[in-house]
Amino acid sequence: MANRTDAQADTVHGTNPQYLVDRIIRNKIYNDAYWKEFCFGLTTESLIDKAAELEYVAGTYGGRRRPAKFLCLFLKLLQIQPEEDVVLEYIRQPDLKYLRALGAAYFRISQRASKVFQTLEPLFADYRKLRYRDLTGKLSVIHMDEFIDWLFREKTVCDVTMPGLPKREQLEVNLDLPLYQSVLEDDLEDLEDLEPPPAAPASPASPASPRPTALPTTFRPAPHRRQRTPAEA
Repeated sequence: MANRTDAQADTVHGTNPQYLVDRIIRNKIYNDAYWKEFCFGLTTESLIDKAAELEYVAGTYGGRRRPAKFLCLFLKLLQIQPEEDVVLEYIRQPDLKYLRALGAAYFRISQRASKVFQTLEPLFADYRKLRYRDLTGKLSVIHMDEFIDWLFREKTVCDVTMPGLPKREQLEVNLDLPLYQSVLEDDLEDLEDLEPPPAAPASPASPASPRPTALPTTFRPAPHRRQRTPAEA
């Protein structure tokens, strides 16, 4: 049947890969026209063409909770279970950003924690814009690094419950991961190289000479004029 998982697919986290999507959501996808018309018979190669047509990231939306195309293709990946190398190509290719987001979401739900950190952490350096459609159907703009952060932190992304991840520090202690190196460190080093050298400190200004105080004008009494006596007159 069209909705069955590939017979050669391995279990993921101890279960059928498609069962990682809630049964109610799964049935909505199976009954959706996009799934019936465009997802039937998709392969790992032809799925790329459908991912190139995606216009936004979403789970279900609207009053009837219609599944988005992104969610339908996500379930298709769980159904056909592509090889790990193929999924890594989805993630690492630089041109199709929605294919990268789709591959990252699939890798997050299907791989071990150490591989998830090693593969998805470099995507924090991808700041391209994505359109996101929320439960009400409203579109908004997010960025790729924000979507990757959701995959690490949120319990549910696009109506899919993500398996729990141990803390990175725990994996470092167990030597499953090297110490974390921020993808921003190179940018910070470049900024430091671009900064102009610090200006030489200005020499202290010599104290201004005090303004001479004007000396008061010497008081000079008016010349005394001797009055003539009557005899002299």
